[in-house]
Order: sequence, then C-alpha cells, then structure tokens
Amino acid sequence: MERNVKRDERRKGGEEGVSDDEPDELTPYIVVIPSGEGFTSTKDQSGAVQPTEDSKLLFDDTVAEKNAFRAHDNTIPTAIYSLAKNGISPPLTLFLPESLERIRSSNVKTVKHGTGESTKVTVIDLSDFPDEDSLDLGTWCTCYNTFLTFIQTASGLRIFQGFAQHYNQMLADPGLGVWFRAYCYFDKKIRAQFFTKPYIVDIQDDEYRSALQSAKNTFLMSNQPTSSSTPSSNRGNSSSGSHKDKVERTKPYDRESSSRRKEILCFRCGRTGHGAGSCKEANPSRHGREFVISANRDGLFRISDSRAVCMGFNCGKCDASGRNHAVHICSLCGDAHHGAVSCTRN
Repeated sequence: MERNVKRDERRKGGEEGVSDDEPDELTPYIVVIPSGEGFTSTKDQSGAVQPTEDSKLLFDDTVAEKNAFRAHDNTIPTAIYSLAKNGISPPLTLFLPESLERIRSSNVKTVKHGTGESTKVTVIDLSDFPDEDSLDLGTWCTCYNTFLTFIQTASGLRIFQGFAQHYNQMLADPGLGVWFRAYCYFDKKIRAQFFTKPYIVDIQDDEYRSALQSAKNTFLMSNQPTSSSTPSSNRGNSSSGSHKDKVERTKPYDRESSSRRKEILCFRCGRTGHGAGSCKEANPSRHGREFVISANRDGLFRISDSRAVCMGFNCGKCDASGRNHAVHICSLCGDAHHGAVSCTRN
C-alpha cells in the first residue's frame, strides 16, 4: 500500500511515466553492534539495545584520553618506581636506553622480594641487566641524567637539588677521568644509602667530603704506582734473560702479579713490595729517619697532627687545593715540594 500511495503522489505532482511495474526501493538499515568481549544485551522500554552490567570495554575512552602517542617515549617505567618503593637502589644500567625499552615492553624477568608477607611483592630481576661497573664515563653520564629525571619525579625539590649538586660537583672535577672509578664507588654508596633511608645529599657536609676522600684513597691504594728505582735482575746477561722470558711467558698472569708486587712503593716506609696500608716495618728505609705518616684503610695521615695526607699528590697527579683538602706533603720525608714517587731522600 505504501508504494502505491507514493506513486499516486508522483503522478499528481506532474511526473510522467510512473509505472506500476517499477521495482521496489529498499531503504538500507545498518545496526551498529557495540564491541566488547563476551558482550550481552537487553532492550529497554524504547527498544534500544543496552549493554548488561557484566559487559566491559577493552579500551575505555576515559583511560585513553590520559595518554598520547610519543615518537620518543621518555617516561620512567613503573617497575623502577616499584624498586625504589621497596628500598632497592635502581642500578644506573636500568637507565640505559635499551634497558628502559626492555622494561617498558615487559621483556624482563621478575623475582619475589622480601620475606614473609613481603614475598608477595614482585620486582624486576636486576641480575638480568649489566653491572654498573661496565659503564664508561660517557654512558655513565647519560644514565645519570635519566636517573635525575627519575629522582625529580619521585622526590621532593630539596632531595632532587641535593642529587643534582652532587652530580654537578663530580662533573666539575677536572680530574674526573682519573678519579672516575672512585666517584662511581662513592656515588653508588650515596644512592644505596638513600634508597634504604632517604636523606638530602649535602656536598658541603664533612661526612660527605670524608667519604669522597676515603673513596679516592681506596682507589689509589688499589692502583698504587710502581717504583721506577727497582733494579732489574740479569740485565746484562742476555742468555739468562732470554731463558727467563721463555719460562715466564708460560705464566703471564703470575709474572705480572709478581712483578707488580715487587715494584709497589710503600708510602709509609719507602720500601717496595707492599702498600702503605699493609706496612709492618719498624723503621723507614732510610737509616736515621722517622716515620712521617701512619696509614690505614681510610688513607694516609700525618703523625704530628693527624691531618689527612693526599695520596694523589704522592702519586704525582693531584692539583686540587682547598681548606678541606688533604695536605700536600711527601709521605716519606714531609717535603711539600714533591710526592713520594719523586722523593730523592728516601
């Protein structure tokens, strides 16, 4: 009936050639089905399709509106915040670009942390990442800048400023290239203690300065220069020397270790073969002289007033100065014009 009415209206309107044999026109009608896994529906009084209570969207607009596409994602993964929250110091290698990418994509192992109820906490497995000691200076600086971004977002302003000043002071040292490993050891200690019991890093604090000097002393004592005055045996005997080289080439590591032990100069007594920290000599190497310094694991100290003596100066490679810097004197004779490695009075 509806199609006949329409044809009559067309004829009355003056349209010619309206035939009763025209094909019917069908109006397309598309039903949009709401998305969602396990979707079920009911009809309300108007007949409209409504989702039931157990229907959930996989991607919700309100959640997506908080995010945005990033060509370069520079966000810190929540897994790193989780480490900090549980008192674990995140190693700097977690802030390598490739490490951050792995963590963001969840391509990491996890382990349970703590004991008892705390074992319910799962954190990323740090053994799955490189050791901090593998970083060179340039890469270390790159990681530290990202670490500072992390600290800035996770901490108060004064805490962030303390770490920033600490980092800037390390970079400001003209001898950073020489002292790099000492600074790494010192900084690792600073960070580990912070994540165990948070505090504000103060580069002017005496404890801070003392710990830094101790780290430098430890570095120097483990890399003490060799004495150039140690005589070489069999120097004139070519056949004996050739035979010795042939034998020692079969044990290169033993030879290096033995040679190094023989040539280490003790900054306390002036003899070779041991370091100042392990010196047990009763008298200096030079007859008639008295000991100028004492030595322990924290470094060298002048006997007369217990002031710290600079090991860098005695190695011949320290230009630092300042009120709180260790005194520059020869540890063997007390002269302020040369270090122990250059002492001619020994």
